[in-house]
Amino acid sequence: MKYNKVITLAIILPAGLAAATSQAFDVVPAGEPVVTGEPSRVGPPWNHRSTFNIPGTNTDVAFGGYAKFDALYDFDADLGEVTEPLNLLNPANETDGRTTFTGNESRLNFRTHTRTDRGTVTTFVEGHFLPGGSFNLRHAYGEYMGVLAGKSWTNFMHFHGTPRILKLGGPIGYATSLVNQVRYTHRTGPNAFSVSLEEPASLISPIGGVASETELPHLTARYQYGQTFGISGVVRQFSTNESTSGVDESATGYGVAAQLALPLGASTSFKANATVGSGLGRYLSMAPAAPVAARTPDAYIDADGSLETVDLQSFGASIEHNWTSDWSSAIGTSWVKQDLPDDIAGFQGHAEEIQYSYVNLIWDVNQRLSAGIEYQHSDIKRVSGESDDASRIQASVQFQF
Repeated sequence: MKYNKVITLAIILPAGLAAATSQAFDVVPAGEPVVTGEPSRVGPPWNHRSTFNIPGTNTDVAFGGYAKFDALYDFDADLGEVTEPLNLLNPANETDGRTTFTGNESRLNFRTHTRTDRGTVTTFVEGHFLPGGSFNLRHAYGEYMGVLAGKSWTNFMHFHGTPRILKLGGPIGYATSLVNQVRYTHRTGPNAFSVSLEEPASLISPIGGVASETELPHLTARYQYGQTFGISGVVRQFSTNESTSGVDESATGYGVAAQLALPLGASTSFKANATVGSGLGRYLSMAPAAPVAARTPDAYIDADGSLETVDLQSFGASIEHNWTSDWSSAIGTSWVKQDLPDDIAGFQGHAEEIQYSYVNLIWDVNQRLSAGIEYQHSDIKRVSGESDDASRIQASVQFQF
């Protein structure tokens, strides 16, 4: 071992600061002094802020977000400013030890609530400074009477079974994506059912050699019971453009995702995730931050010129424990397997299996400031059979506003 990981952890721990409060804030109707923000996997379940009313109108406005500082130490390979196991596929990322400081995950958002005779019209816009310090749009949508239109989380994903960790985007293999969409949600007590049509972006291999068409939007449906259980499905169409690629093929992708959160006593909870299907590359949290050449493709052209979708399975489990009202921890692992053909030369360097594990300690200093440290370990196996692993320690400070 190049460096003693235990010693490094002991050095960084006293300075570790970050993450989010362990309690979820209730939604407060427009007109009240406090409203909520967009769900976050790295901050509190809801960003908490005060509002003000535009004089003479029924519109309440809220500004919010957070400033977040991350201190990263890589033992074996540079995993990037947002921990990305697929960086292991590039030998140029190997290191004998590297420290990185970044504040690029910090984000800004703006929300309005306008009261009408038939309900509240909501708008929400948010951006952050990833990648590389450039300001990029995350959310931009409006919502009225259960209808959402704009860019937001895909309807295929869930939050309640996702553990509280410092890494942005959650563990690998959990369905997540920010997409343009039109969605309708119907709620009855603890039950919520939603359907959406989402933008049909896709990645077909060989990368850069095949032009994909966007004939039909993706169709998703999701059912959620309170904060305990949720299941969702997606159907996708892939096709190629013969005039630009010489290939005229189509295929259908599909998938099912489920998450579960169960209390194990007053201070501990068990969370689990499962995602299975074919042609799901764009929905995995490991894909968006990865180099394009390493991303999980949705489909590929086989040796016979047919368009085939990539079968994929992922599973994750975690335990969360509140040591006190201010201190909490999470420990867990997740695993992804994609069935890429080993007889296509371009896939030999792609990932066939990935496992990601973590353990953390988080201190909620108050409702606006939190602190934490996290150990992360990534294992990756290529289609060729070669494998690599890497470890990282992340310490962060997060200030909500």
